[in-house]
Amino acid sequence: MKLKKIIIKVLFTGYILLTFGCYYTLAVNTSVWEQSSYMDFGAGKPKDVSLTSENQLTLSKALTPVEGNISELRVWCLVNDSQGNIYAGTGDKGKIFKISKDGQISLLFDSPETDILSLIIDNKDNIYAGSSPDGIIYKIEPDRVPATFFKSEEKYVWSLAFDSSGNLYAGTGINGKIYKISPDGKGEVVYDSTETHIKCLLSSGCSIYAGGEGSGIIYKISSDGKAFVLYDTSENEISSLVMGSDGNIYASAVAGEAGPPAREQQEQGPPPLKTGGKPGGKERGSLIYQITPDGVATEIWESPDPIVYTLVVDGKNIIAGTGSEGNIYSVKSNGDWIAVTDCGESQVLAIYKVNSTNEIWIATGNPAKIYKLSVNYVKEGTLESQKWDASVISKWGSISWDAVTTGNTGMTLSTHTGNTEKPDDTWSAWSEEYSDANGSAITSPPARFIQWRVKLTSTDGTATPMLKSVSVSYLQKNLKPSIDTVVIASEQEKPGGPPKRPQVPGSDGDDPSKSDNTPINGKRVINWQAKDPNSDSLEYSVYFRGTEEQNWKLLKDEIKNTSYPLDTESFPDGAYFVKVVAIDSPDNPKDIALSEEKISNRFVIDNTPPAVVELQVTLSGNDIYVITGRAEDTASYVKSIVYSIDGGNWKPLFPSDQVFDSKKEIFSFSTDQLKAGEHTVVIKATDAAGNVGSAKTVVPMK
Repeated sequence: MKLKKIIIKVLFTGYILLTFGCYYTLAVNTSVWEQSSYMDFGAGKPKDVSLTSENQLTLSKALTPVEGNISELRVWCLVNDSQGNIYAGTGDKGKIFKISKDGQISLLFDSPETDILSLIIDNKDNIYAGSSPDGIIYKIEPDRVPATFFKSEEKYVWSLAFDSSGNLYAGTGINGKIYKISPDGKGEVVYDSTETHIKCLLSSGCSIYAGGEGSGIIYKISSDGKAFVLYDTSENEISSLVMGSDGNIYASAVAGEAGPPAREQQEQGPPPLKTGGKPGGKERGSLIYQITPDGVATEIWESPDPIVYTLVVDGKNIIAGTGSEGNIYSVKSNGDWIAVTDCGESQVLAIYKVNSTNEIWIATGNPAKIYKLSVNYVKEGTLESQKWDASVISKWGSISWDAVTTGNTGMTLSTHTGNTEKPDDTWSAWSEEYSDANGSAITSPPARFIQWRVKLTSTDGTATPMLKSVSVSYLQKNLKPSIDTVVIASEQEKPGGPPKRPQVPGSDGDDPSKSDNTPINGKRVINWQAKDPNSDSLEYSVYFRGTEEQNWKLLKDEIKNTSYPLDTESFPDGAYFVKVVAIDSPDNPKDIALSEEKISNRFVIDNTPPAVVELQVTLSGNDIYVITGRAEDTASYVKSIVYSIDGGNWKPLFPSDQVFDSKKEIFSFSTDQLKAGEHTVVIKATDAAGNVGSAKTVVPMK
């Protein structure tokens, strides 16, 4: 049975039930994949199985095809006479077929019309047929030649109904008129609605009820021809009206644009079928309304399929035929439903119940087909689940299920596995059938993906097994964690983020040309990014070593987060590496725990300021002095040199070779003319780590 679209669109409690069709996982401890809702089951591939709104999977009701030659595209309508014969109105060649009690099909009437849209029969077994595109009603008396009974001024005669006095009412289009026709064939417009089409009629007591397309209005027409709006729906079309055994009216309402042509487009040809959906092509389900005798309307069900074409009463339930998957549903007045079966054809256009025998007949379109719906179930059906992705190669444990079976019903499951996202011929063969619902060991080989298949059986079709849930346990193969990055960052940076370049005291800000290998000092943080393919919890250890050293030294182990503080002042100046080791031991026994490590880029610690040494002052004449010296650092290169005289503004100096690229830089500069007296000259050097060292010299008095 085609259930995929059934699942996605049912509104009542589907979003709640999703929580049951899930899995839980505890790292590489045993995990469980559970399927327990109609959302879960419906995502699979069904064959001859049905779903219920109570999250149960059952066998479908059996369909018996009526064999014979009906070379038509659609069967629009069905009716039966007092002798047990069934008549079918068809299109696109406008024929009426007779199906005798013994199942033989014969042509009753080949009309000049393209479609026989509606059929009704009176207590004398006279058949009345509404047609298109000329809007003619034909009368076919037993053993008489069919004759024109009434010509409407419309294109479509969609629906027919008798009142208690024997008058025939016809719902038409494209002008939405209702005709009242006396037994002698004389008719008049009893109500000219604002609808485009009157798609369905229902006779009850002294009233006629009508459903329109265009505005989706349900009318009540009294015997004197006065019309009253019983209910104005939010949808565009009322496709079917039935009287329930509880005395309430049930109406199917369809959203979307009208299928047949509008009033001003009066082309010839058969009426197109509505496909449902919102403007723009997005499908939307149809609704069933319950309308009480005092006029209170309640929405009781939204169809998962785009359109409900037909309704029929079956005891306390409403049977609904839908498109575009040909599904048939049984709906209770409280909104509970069962997906009874599907026909295989696109549209279920008519469902008809023979009151004398309680047989339910089904007519379809695309292509035309007629079935009888059995009270029994098919004897075997299967559902192949959606695939499950365990994320990594996994060892499968047991499969168990919650089911209800009787003496003449049964249920077994099987599995197959593979490592491709789409099951193909590389997957394992389906396993032998598992029969222990309390837990059967899965024999399919370890893999990343798994599917299960359930087989429901019934010996004689009088009962069905019922599946409520399926659980698959598995153990993921333990995979080692991974560490993406290890960086040394400032204390303000978030763990795992890229390192920021430290600002150099005395500078104007970050230097865009500066390397990421800039020496560091002060308080820092070691940040890293790690993940585990099994979603295991991880524990970390951090080590360090100097570039000239061979052995790693432990800084800290049993770290739970992804950062660790680094106080560079605890280390001598020099070049270092940091190593982070991640291990999944919190969630795995020691003998199967796995680890991974990552080493940082080389970094330099420099906490010592540069020294300014060997200052010499030489008078060059005209009160100008030449000052020379050297700035040197033990760990990093000298980045800048500035000087100030007598507390004045800092002025930059360049080394003798004009480039700051060494741990030792010689400098020389001349002062401006100095006034007589003593002068203090301060030289300040900054290294690449931002450490600042200074020295002073005194220009002596002349």
